[in-house]
Amino acid sequence: MENIYLFDVDGTLTDPRQPMTDDFASVFWELVSSNPVYLVSGSDLGKIQEQVPEYILARCKGIFSSSANQLDVGKNLIYKNEFQPAPEFIKFLEGHVENSTYKVKSGKHIEHRPGMINFSIVGRNATQEQREHYYKWDKRKQERKRLAVLTMVKFPQIDVKIGGEISMDIYPTGLDKRQSVNYLREREPDKRICFFGDKTTKNGNDYSVVISLADNDKVHSVTNYRQTRDIILSYLRGESCE
Repeated sequence: MENIYLFDVDGTLTDPRQPMTDDFASVFWELVSSNPVYLVSGSDLGKIQEQVPEYILARCKGIFSSSANQLDVGKNLIYKNEFQPAPEFIKFLEGHVENSTYKVKSGKHIEHRPGMINFSIVGRNATQEQREHYYKWDKRKQERKRLAVLTMVKFPQIDVKIGGEISMDIYPTGLDKRQSVNYLREREPDKRICFFGDKTTKNGNDYSVVISLADNDKVHSVTNYRQTRDIILSYLRGESCE
């Protein structure tokens, strides 16, 4: 059975919000140049383009951005969803920025993307040092996890998943990364999807992909791009990677 490869970006192909390294790019190019490869990210297309070299993006069969609420194939926009949250929902998020016990607030806490919102207490203007500090603090305090649960209880038509080091992805229920699987399944029903992601557990933004895959598909839960590289090398050597 022929494989289709589907990759998350942050934490899977790169360090969060960092460009792909040259050594990883050379390995990834071997895969993408001879196999059908798609990317699926919570980031918008512009951020993906900052992280992944243009020659690799041009070779990918498709780029699902904004949690698969937008799909681009080459230079062509295939679809783009919209999401207009109610003012009360925005005020709810703003209130949590103000009331959070985490003291550093860098700005740009609510970022509107096609079909979704990316929300961050520390803010998307945070420096790399601030990102890392918040990530460690959040691992102890579980602020994002608690806020995700609270949001979904108060707004049951909304789904929230933890993404990256500092943020949460917010979208109407069902309009998440699973859209990429639905798209591929409709168009390539006889191929096996091999998915790579670093947030594959229940509260992570890759989980919707995992639960949408069929029994004969394959999930690689990774912790960083180095682990992804090692698995890709196994595929390139012809190993089954079961």
